This record gives sequence, structure tokens and C-alpha cells, in this order.
Amino acid sequence: MLSTTYEVSVKGKIQRVPAVLLDDIVIVTKGQFIRVGEVFDECWLDANSMPDPYRVLERLRDVDSKPDLFTFAQRVPDTQPLFPFHMEWDNMAVIPVSSYDAWFREQISRSSQKAIRAGEKKGVVVREDQFNEKYIRGVMSIYNESPIRHGRKYWHYGKDFSAVQAENGTYRERSTFLGAYFNDEMIGYMKIIWDHHSASIMQIVSKMAFLDKRPNNAFLSEAVRLCSERGVKYLLYGPFVYGSKGEDSLTSFKKANGFIRVNLPRYYVPLTSKGGIALRLGLHKNPKDMMPQWLRTRFINIRDKWYSSRVSWG
Repeated sequence: MLSTTYEVSVKGKIQRVPAVLLDDIVIVTKGQFIRVGEVFDECWLDANSMPDPYRVLERLRDVDSKPDLFTFAQRVPDTQPLFPFHMEWDNMAVIPVSSYDAWFREQISRSSQKAIRAGEKKGVVVREDQFNEKYIRGVMSIYNESPIRHGRKYWHYGKDFSAVQAENGTYRERSTFLGAYFNDEMIGYMKIIWDHHSASIMQIVSKMAFLDKRPNNAFLSEAVRLCSERGVKYLLYGPFVYGSKGEDSLTSFKKANGFIRVNLPRYYVPLTSKGGIALRLGLHKNPKDMMPQWLRTRFINIRDKWYSSRVSWG
């Protein structure tokens, strides 16, 4: 086991964080006062390559610069707790896939059905693409549409070719890259990472100027079709709700397109006395999740207005 540092993306910027190499797995440590270790890209790794948690803990305890806590989560479809550690519930947005027809007829809302049909009538075409220079520059055109998206500063705005290529080219051997086109212009892109029982949407971003053509609905339609063809039973799209934020417009979009909330066990194991105290006091949690919902909403509204005013001044 080798102690080193490793590059991770934090709010769209590359930073180096303390890390431990365990065979082919990287354990990264985040946080300043309470240092929490986790498997790097835990949710994107091939499920069969995930290490035995007991083995990780045994090895981490012998590291001088060990994290205070180690955290790991179970994967879909394993929803029942399997380990005797401190456990809290994570959640994931999941479409259970039986067939495309069943999804379209029974699992999505009428409005989503209409949106998919409307996109087809308006000439939106979704197709599988090669991850090449043309595709990357299409992604860049989407990133550079505006420095503000959804009321906040857009992390990917202004990134150069090499950065966009590196960030989107991960796990290429297990990925499908989709592009949405209107009059031969790329207006959106989606990246799907395949696993044995599931497929995960890593990116789905479309140009705001073309949202009336519903490219994101078209993407989900194609993703479910691909899952059905491959016999993949679960399509995943990040958390159903983020922390204590509650349901928002993204949650509503997921619900309308057939995603349901699936709760998954997440474990926290203290490796130091400070980690044990932090766990008992709840200090391992994201400070945002400890904030009252009304106060968090007020801060979000203030942030959105501030970023919008910055764009107006520019």
C-alpha cells in the first residue's frame, strides 16, 4: 500500500488530495478537520472490481496518514444492509427496466410521452457517436453556451480541449457516447457507463437554446431502449434527492421519466479516535445537510440572483 496524492475534480476544478493506492484501487481522503476516505469513483467502477471493505479497513489501519473515517456504500440492486458498521441511507434515482414499451406506456408521465414524440416531430435525432475530436468540440460548444446554468456559475464554461477530452474520456471501454442533433448541430450529449446489472448516466447536458425540443427526454428514451436491448435491468441517474435539499426541478424531471427513489446503505467506519468522536456527534455530514431547509433555500436564491446579476453586468 502506497501513500501518495491523487487528482480529483472539485466543483469543476482539478485538485490533488491525499490518497492511498490499494492494488488497482485508489482511496482518496477529503476534508480538513475530519478526514474521510473513500474509494475514488466508487459509483463508476466495475462492480466486480470493488474491494472487500474488510480488506480495505485492515490495510488502512496500518497507514500512518490514515483518514479519520472510511465510508463506502452498497450498489444497486443490493438494498439490504450487509455489514455491521454504522449505517446511514444514501439514495439513488433508478429506472427498473423490463422493456422499452413498458417504460413508455406505464412508467413515465403523459407529459414525458408527449415530449419524446414532440422532439421526434421537431427533428431531434439522437445517435451513438465515437469519442473523437468532432464529438469533443461539440461538447465544448455546449459548455460554452453560457457561463451560468440553472442560476449558478457553470463549472465547465471555458475549458480547453484537453480538459474536456480528459474529463469525458474516462471509462471509455465501458461507455456509450450519445449526441442529440438538430439540423446537424450538436445540441446535447449523454454519457452512459455500463455495468453488469446496471447502467449509469454520467453526463446529460443540452444547450439551453434548444430545450423546447426536449433533447434530454430523447436521451432518456434512447438510454432505456439500449438498456432493454442489452438486458440491463437498472438505469441510474445520480441521487433522487441531494442531501437534505429535498425535491427540486431535477427530481421532478426524473420522476416524470420513470425514475424512482431507491435507498442504499452507506457505512462509516472510524479509523482514529477523532473519527469516532466525529461520527457520534454527526460531524461527518456535509455542513449543507445540517442547515435548515428554509435557510438553505434562502441562500440558494441569493446565490442565483447574484450570478444572474453578474451575467447582466458582463
